[in-house]
Amino acid sequence: MSQAALQTIKDYHQQTKHQPGRYARSPGYMDWANQPLPYRLYEGAPQIPLPLLQQTKDLPYSALFQRVEKKAESISIASIASMLELSLGLSAWKEYQGSEWALRINPSSGNLHPTECYLLLPEVDQQAAASVHYNPYVHLLEQRATIPDDAAQSLKKMDGFPLMLSSIAWREAWKYGERAYRYCQHDLGHALAALNIACNLNGWQIQVLPNISDEKAESVFALAQSNGVQAETEFADCVCWVSRTTPDLVAIDQWFDRLPKLNYAHSANQLSKVHIDWPTIHQVFSSSHQERLTLTPAKKTSVIDPDTNSLCTANAETLIRQRRSAQSYDQASSHLPLNTFLHNLQKTLPGNTIPFSVLPFEAQLDLVLFVHNVQGLESGLYIWVRNEAHLPLLKAQMDSDFEWTEVIKQQPLYLLQSGNLRRIATAVSCQQDIAGESAFSLAMLANFAAPLEKSPSCYPTLYWESGLIGQVLYLQAEAFGLRGTGIGCFFDDQVHQLLGLKDDQWQSLYHFTVGKAIDDVRIASKPAYFHLK
Repeated sequence: MSQAALQTIKDYHQQTKHQPGRYARSPGYMDWANQPLPYRLYEGAPQIPLPLLQQTKDLPYSALFQRVEKKAESISIASIASMLELSLGLSAWKEYQGSEWALRINPSSGNLHPTECYLLLPEVDQQAAASVHYNPYVHLLEQRATIPDDAAQSLKKMDGFPLMLSSIAWREAWKYGERAYRYCQHDLGHALAALNIACNLNGWQIQVLPNISDEKAESVFALAQSNGVQAETEFADCVCWVSRTTPDLVAIDQWFDRLPKLNYAHSANQLSKVHIDWPTIHQVFSSSHQERLTLTPAKKTSVIDPDTNSLCTANAETLIRQRRSAQSYDQASSHLPLNTFLHNLQKTLPGNTIPFSVLPFEAQLDLVLFVHNVQGLESGLYIWVRNEAHLPLLKAQMDSDFEWTEVIKQQPLYLLQSGNLRRIATAVSCQQDIAGESAFSLAMLANFAAPLEKSPSCYPTLYWESGLIGQVLYLQAEAFGLRGTGIGCFFDDQVHQLLGLKDDQWQSLYHFTVGKAIDDVRIASKPAYFHLK
């Protein structure tokens, strides 16, 4: 392990913390005329149209979190299209005073969408085996290179295909400056969760491949070759395997090792005319992605959870499509009963198959909860311990005055301090009212220093885990008539001080809030792909 890489990551993390009166470095203004295009295009590449779903997949709410009991769909253009539409595709258009913008199934910081998706597909429906890029704006695949016959035949036999996710940091840096790397990574986690859920609706599985290095991925998909603008560098984040059956990971690794260099001929579009350079973002990408993923395998966590389908009658696809981020909450209407609150938390435990199976590593994040209005539970500061091994560590390192009262037997929910924390929740979330006017808000607290000592590659995966949790909370909120909002702006060290943490053993990585949304009636909505009709 490179100590220099580890130090770069720690320096970056400290440097990009928001503080009251001193926010992390950013442009400081919104250069709307130079906003990056939110869609990557490969000009001149052959296009493979993808069909839109004509009928709703009639699968219950439980399919969001549990393996579906159905025969796996065959790998075809239609099933690939379904997977992409219900994970990375558009969900709606919004219009206000002559301006239009698209929303997507996968949420993103500031709706800026740094995540791009690439696939190596076998021959399907008379389409040659090829390296392709997904364009969500027009819902099609751009064929960037063909796969040689020998490699294509081997891929066909494995009954699956690789899928690579990358980040264009400039899309986030345009608005958020140096903190953009953080947002790229938890957006990546949201995308992984959305993909796992969409794969499950097809009866498929998806898993991050830990042995495919980012250097190998960038080479296979020719990211550097096709993207000529240095400021718009596209970084390979992870390669996944999508499969109809349990994959043979050894055979997959061997297939990648034998894969010859592909012939890429098409260049990517330029997203902005003018750029601001943020060298620290390139440095932290390089430092955190230089090693293969080396985390401890996940442990099964037993959960006590009621029959899920009896709690929500909406089907899975409806909830996926209607997910939105709330901009404000009605404090009086933002409440939920204890059993629903507990059910929501249980879905974040790693023992639940979906979406955490996409990243089969040991849970490193616990949830510090600001409970404002949960019926049957007193207001106060709580913690939901997702990894039971963390409990003694947290007790030893957090404020010694905390109560640590077990709220419900056999559930890892502990009361730390009772009282009205609305003002404190708002204050530590950059004074954003949504954190205090909701039913509850939370900070995702990561076991930080210990994983990083094992490998710098753990830095992005901590954020990926936060995105997985965030996607669960988004969908759970929708299922019970509420709405969630991810919060990327918070005062890191003020959260740590509130908890009595004095070093970097634990770090807050992502905030989230859930309540009854106030809809802005001035904003009109249009269907996701109305522009194609």
